[in-house]
Amino acid sequence: MLKQEVFCLVQGQDTKENQIVSFIEKKVEGISFSALLKETYHGEEPLQSRLIDKLTEYEAASGDSKETISRKVRNWLKGCNQPGNREELFKICFALGLDEKNSEKILFSTAESGIHYRNPKELIYAFCLRKGYDYPKAQELLLESGYQQSPTSSLETQQAVRKLSNSEPEQYTTVSIKDEFKTIQDLDVLKEFLQQYEYQFGLHHNTAYRKFVLMVDYLLDGNVNTDYAGAPREKKLSIEQATEDYLRMGIPYQKKSGSHTKLQKLIKKNWPSPKFMQEMYSRKRDVNRKTLLLLYLATEGMGVEVSENSFAAEHYQRMNLMLSACGMTLLNPHNPFDYLIIQSLHLKNEDDFMSWKMERLLCRLFGKNGKTAYIEEKRK
Repeated sequence: MLKQEVFCLVQGQDTKENQIVSFIEKKVEGISFSALLKETYHGEEPLQSRLIDKLTEYEAASGDSKETISRKVRNWLKGCNQPGNREELFKICFALGLDEKNSEKILFSTAESGIHYRNPKELIYAFCLRKGYDYPKAQELLLESGYQQSPTSSLETQQAVRKLSNSEPEQYTTVSIKDEFKTIQDLDVLKEFLQQYEYQFGLHHNTAYRKFVLMVDYLLDGNVNTDYAGAPREKKLSIEQATEDYLRMGIPYQKKSGSHTKLQKLIKKNWPSPKFMQEMYSRKRDVNRKTLLLLYLATEGMGVEVSENSFAAEHYQRMNLMLSACGMTLLNPHNPFDYLIIQSLHLKNEDDFMSWKMERLLCRLFGKNGKTAYIEEKRK
């Protein structure tokens, strides 16, 4: 039923902003992490018991007590909070005996990124999930392959990222490595694969970084919306200014989110700030999927011209091509943020930029009345 309603809203050219926000609040917010776990788990043992028993087994060496793990699992299933990092998400996938496809759903639900097919550690996890191996077996393979530990200090991480980025041949894209990896069913073949591509693996998404830099520089150089603030730009923007002008879209900065709904918290999570943008630009932080999509809106797809009749369809396809090239999950109307992105393509008024449409939806979602200053200035 949800899929049909999403489809109708996406296709409806006269969809209003308040209808979109009302729909997402009533329908999409209901897809919780606990509901996703119940949907993907098909074992005979009760979900809660299964998670507690397996995670207790996995955490035996770390010293976490069964009581601590039980409390954590209960909070997940009650919707009080979600796993805090990717390693915990992978443990959950192994604990529930999920396959590679369903594991991607779990990762995407909270980390907003599926399996990173350029990260050797996650490649080994993906192979083990594909073959039905348990988490301890995955740890054995990591240790045997020498990928159990990543660089720990920020300096070591930056040096590793830059070295891998600078030495990467163009033909070794995430997509080509992923496609080849998908065919591997034998452990010996996996080991040969890891050796073959040893110098093409990376801690960060290199294709995503290149696309990120292109779009950020496009904004910084003033190639889009030069009258964005009401007057022509006389100098190149800083990353901080560009982030504030084009990407924040009225999303609140405050970390305390006790007054926010679950949906608002989910939308706000990993939203780019000037600090995060600078860290992504200097490769101290990996480029995330949400930022890439927001940059696409802000740059209008880097100024690409599309026909009026197929505007939404063409931009939808181009965004999916970008995500696919970066090895990231494609647009999914069941994901709240993706749903807003898709609707920003369909809202009527061809005189508006896609990012303006997105911002108006966010203003309604976060309870802000009126339009932002630059939109008002543009209307004068």
